[in-house]
Amino acid sequence: SGSALSYPQKTVGQDISWPNCNNLNFNASSFGIVGVNGGLSFRANPCLGSEATLYRQNLSLYLNTGFPGSPYDLKYQSSPLNCAVTDNNCLAYNYGYNAGKYATNYALSRGVVSNNWWLDVETVNSWSTSPSNNTYSLIGEATAINESLKPNLIGYYSTPYQWQVLTAGWQNNAPIWYATNSNHKTDAEKQCSGINFNGGKIKLTQYISSLDLDLAC
Repeated sequence: SGSALSYPQKTVGQDISWPNCNNLNFNASSFGIVGVNGGLSFRANPCLGSEATLYRQNLSLYLNTGFPGSPYDLKYQSSPLNCAVTDNNCLAYNYGYNAGKYATNYALSRGVVSNNWWLDVETVNSWSTSPSNNTYSLIGEATAINESLKPNLIGYYSTPYQWQVLTAGWQNNAPIWYATNSNHKTDAEKQCSGINFNGGKIKLTQYISSLDLDLAC
């Protein structure tokens, strides 16, 4: 379902997740991006299956990410890497890796498959104060998704400010889904040529109506 080229230029899609579970009475758009987890890592979106069926022809998936640091990272000290308790980057990688595995296993258990996965990187989620640890966690998460599913696209949803705060401006050259925090499509159009905060190409820009809408750049 879908491919890396599944956002025809200037088309508008929607992104939905657990907050939309009780109201799915809207017209599906040209593409949809559905949240796999329930706002946090290791928490499931209970209506993933029903939301995914709305966009069967053109489905992407996204994950809320986060790295809460110690002591939560010690739960995954020896999987997949065997980390020293003092090696925070290693522990962060393992935490992210296991969060990615949890999400891909959950999606597969619901029969939900997509070639496009986005990692949602926002300051409102639980993060450590170390950009290095946060970055290693994101690397681990992307690695797990790639190993499980080998999708065409793994990209990042964020803003320049949030990306800088959380990752110190990590340049990974991955595709970007840009959050405008605006209610206006014109602002979303402008941000198609905005700051490519990680060195990658801006593929989508989000603006807000009754639903979150996404413009393909």
